[in-house]
Amino acid sequence: MKRSVTLLLAVFVFVVVRAGSGGPDQYGYLWKDSNEPGGPTYDWIDITSIGTLMTGLADDNLVGPYVMQGNMPYYWYSVKNVWISSNGYVAFNPGNMAAMFPTLPAAGATNDYMAVFMADLTFLGAGNPAQVYAWDDQETAVFSWINVPYWSVSSPGYSGSNTFQVVFNKLDSTITMQYQSNSGINGSNGPVCGIESITGDIGLARSQLLSPAANYAVRFYNPAEPLLDVTDASVEWVGQAGTGGTNISVGASIPLLARIKNTGNQTITSATITGTVLSPFGAPVYTETVPMDALLPSQVFDPPFLQSFTPTLPGTYQQRIIITGIANEFIASNNILSREVGVYDPAQLSNVVDWAGTTDNLVGIGWNGGDGGVATYIAPPSYPCQITGTTIRIASNIGTAFTMKVYDDDGLDGAHGTLLDSAYIQGNDALPGDHVYPLANPIQVSSGGYYVEWYMQGTFVNIAVDVQPPFSQRTFEVLGNVWANYRDRSTQDFHLGLRIEPAPFTDVGCEGLIGIGAGQFISASTPVTALLKNYGNTPATGFPVNYSFNGGPATTQSYSGPAIQPGNSALMNFTQPLLPSVTANGQFCTWTSAIDDAHPNNDSVCVNIDLVAGIKESAIVQLIMAPNPANDAITVNGIPAGNMHWNITDPSGKTVLFGAETLSSSTWKVNVAQLANGPYLLNVRVQNGKLQGRFVVQR
Repeated sequence: MKRSVTLLLAVFVFVVVRAGSGGPDQYGYLWKDSNEPGGPTYDWIDITSIGTLMTGLADDNLVGPYVMQGNMPYYWYSVKNVWISSNGYVAFNPGNMAAMFPTLPAAGATNDYMAVFMADLTFLGAGNPAQVYAWDDQETAVFSWINVPYWSVSSPGYSGSNTFQVVFNKLDSTITMQYQSNSGINGSNGPVCGIESITGDIGLARSQLLSPAANYAVRFYNPAEPLLDVTDASVEWVGQAGTGGTNISVGASIPLLARIKNTGNQTITSATITGTVLSPFGAPVYTETVPMDALLPSQVFDPPFLQSFTPTLPGTYQQRIIITGIANEFIASNNILSREVGVYDPAQLSNVVDWAGTTDNLVGIGWNGGDGGVATYIAPPSYPCQITGTTIRIASNIGTAFTMKVYDDDGLDGAHGTLLDSAYIQGNDALPGDHVYPLANPIQVSSGGYYVEWYMQGTFVNIAVDVQPPFSQRTFEVLGNVWANYRDRSTQDFHLGLRIEPAPFTDVGCEGLIGIGAGQFISASTPVTALLKNYGNTPATGFPVNYSFNGGPATTQSYSGPAIQPGNSALMNFTQPLLPSVTANGQFCTWTSAIDDAHPNNDSVCVNIDLVAGIKESAIVQLIMAPNPANDAITVNGIPAGNMHWNITDPSGKTVLFGAETLSSSTWKVNVAQLANGPYLLNVRVQNGKLQGRFVVQR
């Protein structure tokens, strides 16, 4: 199936292949067909009764690896693991290719493969008879495609029938491709017939538009004396096998790992391996160089980098490995490889975690016929956490719906497994732009990663694509609900991700008192009202709240009001008021004591107050104050000489000024310049009792 923004289908005219031979390529491979003197004889090998039926093939995907019993010599190395494609090729790596197919040979995203009948074929559609069988022993391997049709935009989604096979001779290193029959109209730039090496620059094409007659064969011959002595090393992976992107939190560390492989047929005497981490702005934040000694053909070297990468700022970083210093190296294009490292701030209440940058190519991709989608794999930057939504950027849409799905990575070998959430997004909720779609129930995460999938429910909708490096290589295409590595995963990422938040946690505390302030005199029964706040990320109610004076016996009451939402506050009135039982100065504290509170440092609030026991309101001496109204200062008369504590409260009972003085006379002057206009109450406590005066500030 072709990806497209329209439903236009290109139709190609094919030329019937005539007798011939060809080559050599740069390494020395030749080919001859069954119509050429000295060429192979068509001799179909039926393995349908002895081979393994390969399952899982669909449209534009591949399955594997099929592990052969013995190695197959191929170019200057040998292969053992084989991936089989629905599009008529075998590869020695899991690279996926689909229309339009590359011109062979061509260094690019997928190298190291054999195009047997590489075309836009499909295994999907009701009644589709397509099958693939595989069989091998120590001497021979056979891979047969049986009755495989071309993909078609018209119902039932396929047309025609093609039967062909490739035969590996592990003893003489020949590769024979045989074609039993073919029919139908091909809508791609294939079929392609040929071979390509691990470098991509070296390969040999039989033809790019092969339409073989029935009972036709072509054989590729590995040279007894290669034309090339290949000196070559490549960066096989960065960070981990497959060079997939990774996510971490600010302050976390990851080791800087890589693997170098001698992919030539000559010993490499020495080289230099340089590891670099580039910041989101492209500047090096880490560089380390490691020497590499002699490396034999097919040997690997893991550079022993001493440092780790510990980011201090969030952003998209790039871990890069470069090989230099190889004398007479044949291929230089495989000497550099990078992987994406996403760094996130763990203090954020919510992070959108994806592999795309801020830009996109303004076109996006969709699939002809509308029965397709894409997916990406994301491991959270830290644990525990919770996934609360899926995120996407839509490039274009004219009313088409789609589905958003999240899968666990509990499938075979870490593939997508259990479906955890699925949401059908109506067309009017899927307009171009960025979207966050909340999950029905947050997914609680303690380890591993997750797959997020976007799947079309019709035509004319396109997901946005990021084409700026670095790239995650964590992307997939999903056609007919069958998954495969995305064909352009090394050069593109999707605007598709997850909203990740901290795991649910309870964190409630007191942030203030209402009616009781610092420096306040309390000589009578006083209501206690605590201002509570939910600092956590889950609603909170039913937790204990307490108060006490000077560490004495605590009064405890459970908050039973409406659940306090994250970030919100609520008042709680204690049924038991504060009753002065002693005359003392000290700390009045109120605090929460939730059993599962995550951060106890914000639980309590304390103020310094004066309790006066046994004094009735009628015993309070009224002070003489002038001028009244006051402007900047007021003189107070009637306070006995000696030590005293004082505070000034506003009409709400809030303490606005307080202090302590030692007076040598009964006259005292207090500065009220900082007070706003309005009435105030001055409270004074001395050894023998309490004094009080009311005044007004007016300017």
